[in-house]
Amino acid sequence: MEIDLKPLIKLMKKKDVKGAKEWLEATRSKTNSGDEFTKGYLLALQGMVSAMESGGELSTINKVLEKNYGEQIAEILNEAKTRTAQKFRPADERGFDTAWIDVLNELCAKNSES
Repeated sequence: MEIDLKPLIKLMKKKDVKGAKEWLEATRSKTNSGDEFTKGYLLALQGMVSAMESGGELSTINKVLEKNYGEQIAEILNEAKTRTAQKFRPADERGFDTAWIDVLNELCAKNSES
């Protein structure tokens, strides 16, 4: 599975919820979401977009976008990486955690550049 997150990351940085929802729907329609890993990956992305839409200041994605995450991001990434390495975990859970790893890595790299 190969999903180019760069357009989504740009939309997230602009806090463009409408654009992020449109990107997610387009990605969902062109991605073979028949496998469990991809279902989990897309579910995580959907959750991030929904959290952006609700504007909850305690949600992880909104904290990252507001640059209010401090040291917590490294901890979140390490925990997610540990879970993805556990082969007994269902594929959808590994997909979910992989999406978080991918998005956080992209956002943090972009945040450090801005």
